[in-house]
Amino acid sequence: MINPHICPNCHFPKMKDWDELSDEQKMLVERLPMSAEYPPKIRQKHRFCTRCWFEETVPQSTLA
Repeated sequence: MINPHICPNCHFPKMKDWDELSDEQKMLVERLPMSAEYPPKIRQKHRFCTRCWFEETVPQSTLA
């Protein structure tokens, strides 16, 4: 079973939504390479690892 809160890249236990990022973290995220591929409104729907700065672009699906 995949834990949606663990980063698939570095296994850090806390992926964050855009709203959970501090202003400093948001500024850093805005400078990551993915900013060239996705507009800001779409990126605000992604989740981020504040350890390795992995950006999850596809929402995790959950089974009922």
